[in-house]
Amino acid sequence: MVMIRMEFKNILEERFATKNFDGKKIDEDKIEQIMEMIRLSPSALNLQPWKIKIIADENLKEKLSPASMGQPQIKSCSHLFVFCANSDLKRNADRLIRDLKASGIPEENIQFLESVLNNFSSMFHGEAGIHEAQHNTFIPAITAIYAAKSLGIDSCPMQGFDPAAYSEILELPDNLVPSIIVPLGYAADKPMPKVRFPKEEIFF
Repeated sequence: MVMIRMEFKNILEERFATKNFDGKKIDEDKIEQIMEMIRLSPSALNLQPWKIKIIADENLKEKLSPASMGQPQIKSCSHLFVFCANSDLKRNADRLIRDLKASGIPEENIQFLESVLNNFSSMFHGEAGIHEAQHNTFIPAITAIYAAKSLGIDSCPMQGFDPAAYSEILELPDNLVPSIIVPLGYAADKPMPKVRFPKEEIFF
């Protein structure tokens, strides 16, 4: 497996929101590397309340384009990552406990975490569960952006799309809510100057 390493500061400086991709396909090996880095993303209580649909099929991207305000990134990208918040927190909590038990973690540690998870998941159901899941779902999306750039791949995080239309086109279950999309590929455009507020206006 070939790895391209960049300093994280360079990744932050060089990444930009690509508006148009050149259509070149990303090697599957690099997609697998990005997927693994996304998998390692943190989340509240390690609940990992997300599912990610990866779309490379040109016909499907064509169908999604009108639901994405016709933005050119959708059809010109190599792969479209659709990050869906998973509101079924209880199921994820139960799965996590099973995995922790199988990993050999001491029972007393698991019992404490199970109590915390039960309290947590009981607090968030319905709309609250969706919102909590969405708050977490932005984390792996950010991971995808920087993981891709570390491999020389460009991206554009986007919320300019119709989640309901995406759900219908992708035939998603009710517990999965498309929350942010990240097209990946190779830029056909050039970055604009990176403008950020000075740190004096950010940190206080």
